Amino acid sequence: MQIFLLLLLFLLESVGASAAGPAAETVIKDLKNTKIIRSYEQPHAILNEACLACHPKEKFEFWLLIYKGKQPTVLVEGSEVKGASQADSAAPAKSAPANKYNSHEALACSFCHFDNPTAQTAKFIMEIPELCRLCHPGLDVHHMPEGEQEKKIGAAITAGKLPGRDGKILCTTCHKLHDSTFGMRDSYAKILYEGKVPNPHGNRFLCFACHPGKIKEGAEVPLGGGRDINKLCNGCHGLEGVSRPPHVVGVTSSSESTWRMDYLGYPLDQGGKLSCATCHDEVSHRKPDPANPKFLRGGPYAVKDQFCYRCHLEDKDQLTNPHRQIDPFGRIRVESCRFCHKTDPNLAKPNAPANFEMMGDEIGICSNCHADRPHPDRDHNVAMNGEKLARKVAYEQRHQLSLPLGDGNMVLCSTCHNPHAKGVLKGEGGVGAGSKWRVPDFREVCAPCHGRF
Repeated sequence: MQIFLLLLLFLLESVGASAAGPAAETVIKDLKNTKIIRSYEQPHAILNEACLACHPKEKFEFWLLIYKGKQPTVLVEGSEVKGASQADSAAPAKSAPANKYNSHEALACSFCHFDNPTAQTAKFIMEIPELCRLCHPGLDVHHMPEGEQEKKIGAAITAGKLPGRDGKILCTTCHKLHDSTFGMRDSYAKILYEGKVPNPHGNRFLCFACHPGKIKEGAEVPLGGGRDINKLCNGCHGLEGVSRPPHVVGVTSSSESTWRMDYLGYPLDQGGKLSCATCHDEVSHRKPDPANPKFLRGGPYAVKDQFCYRCHLEDKDQLTNPHRQIDPFGRIRVESCRFCHKTDPNLAKPNAPANFEMMGDEIGICSNCHADRPHPDRDHNVAMNGEKLARKVAYEQRHQLSLPLGDGNMVLCSTCHNPHAKGVLKGEGGVGAGSKWRVPDFREVCAPCHGRF
């Protein structure tokens, strides 16, 4: 049942000393289950200060009525009972549910504006900073952008893309009080984070990253990615510089080692397939738990394996290991390929381009499980040129193996390590498969590029 707020303001020509206490306040009839919060109670005492800003010589008394269900008819004892004294006259003809995430939408226009304001004639009763301080007295302009971000916001204000004054930031530069979920201005955040990938989890400022448009009370929450949760998550987590998805999605519990998954009750996509939301319970606008930064369902966990064991057997060989690619019958376990590759492999055409499409950049994918950096003693993910490159090419020709490099001759994890199990790839691509290194011996690990010392 929706909860509505009704604010009744009565201007009293004279409020004597006898009316100061609760017992002497004007009696309101026929409220039934309505709760009364009187004007002297905090934090509603701010209403007195707000009205006195324009009416310093007047004395006011307020009642804030919070009621459920049908709007009550309220009569004030001792007043002339006219249409204006009824609560119905103060409400619009069609009363829409208030947005519980943005309390500003419950305010009357006259609280901040003169006359009947429009977008073109929104005259404020006082300067915006002073107006905001009526309800936020201890709050100054905060979270100010700096450096290049400050220049971008200033340019947007000057160009009329954001509200402000003389290129300077006002409260309304960042906050949109009408038709906004949390009172935050989406256009401000988009300009501020243009070209960057901010982290929207637990941030009310970035709701639009996942929920385009306004979140309306009682309506279906809009969701980006065509309501495909995997597509939505990978829209950011597939970009460079963002942590990669560590687990395959779009597969069912098809393994004898993951039968527990069928009894957990975690949300699955159509067909009982895993999605990002199966394991991760996104915190929405709440702050993430520092002990459970990846918001794993049922967390926090002392060690990550405890969560993995909710679906997988407590056998390290059976656990989520993308390198376990061959089953006991010698067949390729296709689902293991999806940890790193976008599609199931085309076994009939091993050199098909789709076989090489990765979930993201290789270094990021490997770092999801192998976080030991720099590796082995310094960062080796650098471009290779000059003598080192020449030595590597000569070593490959001599030993009939491949030490692949990335774009710009970048050294990758797969340059030194073959991530595939023995039997998945044939020829030089299969050299070193099932071992720690592509080269045949530990003493050879450095030799291809650095030579023998």
